[in-house]
Amino acid sequence: MAYMPASATLYTHIAAFTAGQLIKTGPCLLQSVSINTKGVTGAVLTLYDGTSAAGTVLAVIDTTQNVQTLLYNLACTTGLFIAYSGTTAGDITITWQ
Repeated sequence: MAYMPASATLYTHIAAFTAGQLIKTGPCLLQSVSINTKGVTGAVLTLYDGTSAAGTVLAVIDTTQNVQTLLYNLACTTGLFIAYSGTTAGDITITWQ
């Protein structure tokens, strides 16, 4: 098993639409969202503080606009959950602790 410090930054890579994906259960820190490749026509990524789409909305990101990294450094109290929808998915990386 590889050594992982308690404060290590973790990541989740997303390259397809998902009605919902639980990234982390429990308190965590949303660090950034990188749009590596733009989505097409209405590709929207929604991030929630929660374990489902019933959680508090943290961000709604139009992934069709720019290849960029968005810095958040937001504390999540319940968990980190995402939903990604649209016509053609972009390539996304989410970093968190």
